[in-house]
Amino acid sequence: MGIHHDHHGACGHGEHGQPQGGGRLGIALVVIAAFAVVEVVGGVLSGSLALLADAGHMVTDAAALALALSAQWLAKRPASERFPFGMKRAQVLAAFINGLALLLIVGFLLIEALGRLGNPQGINAQLMMTVAIVGLAANIVAFFILHPSAKDDVNVKGAMLHVAADIFGSVAAIISALVIMATGFLAIDAILTLAVCALILHSAVPLVRETGSILMQSAPSDLRSDEVAQTLCQLPDVLEVHGVRAWQLTPGETYISLHATVPRQADHDEILRDIKDKLREEVGIRHSTVQLETADVIPLRRSVKACVDQAELAE
Repeated sequence: MGIHHDHHGACGHGEHGQPQGGGRLGIALVVIAAFAVVEVVGGVLSGSLALLADAGHMVTDAAALALALSAQWLAKRPASERFPFGMKRAQVLAAFINGLALLLIVGFLLIEALGRLGNPQGINAQLMMTVAIVGLAANIVAFFILHPSAKDDVNVKGAMLHVAADIFGSVAAIISALVIMATGFLAIDAILTLAVCALILHSAVPLVRETGSILMQSAPSDLRSDEVAQTLCQLPDVLEVHGVRAWQLTPGETYISLHATVPRQADHDEILRDIKDKLREEVGIRHSTVQLETADVIPLRRSVKACVDQAELAE
């Protein structure tokens, strides 16, 4: 019987190097925070409650970016005795929190929009237009700063979705202002807000689902334990594979543990190397813990048909 651990490298099953999104997050934070200050000052000077409310939303965006930036820094800290895997999951946790924050914002906007549908309130359309245009420009800059790193980093993706929500909001505000100035139809503001909520939900719900699944130690969606067992049973001295457990540390790192039954007289070191190579080359996982179980007579329990066939031939 033997146990082998392999925690070197990162490739396959999305195992990429550490994304370098910290600098982009910092620049985006400066852009968003600066505009939030401008909007607060504008709201105070104009006496516009709507502007102050929007400024509050921008402040939440800045907080989301700061959270993502902090998580990026924590993720770079080395592993320790207390945190043997390091703190890479800080990024997943930050993305999960940002996703939940987006859902809370949507809930607030839905309540406000539904309330205003039946009771439209007076809006300074010209001031609304000016601020929305400036806000749109600031958010577009921040969005394109974050976008290159968002594909491979759920942490940056969560922060980017906050910015995207503001882009949708700014576009909706511009359209609302134009319609109100042209027709005086105040309800358009609430109607477009509902449309923006739908767009935000379309992005936020998958983010919360993905990051929540990782935090709950889920296996990658495209990895099946029976297929892993069948792949390993193709090795000549692997008679049975069971107890396959795979989980994601982050979207870029998958770990797996398993038990393999092998002949007692076989070269166990060679079998371990073969299993490790098979996992790396055909399954795409380099982080593995393998326990070998030896037997003279192979037990009847089997993981897959391939192992059953090999066991019957051996007997």
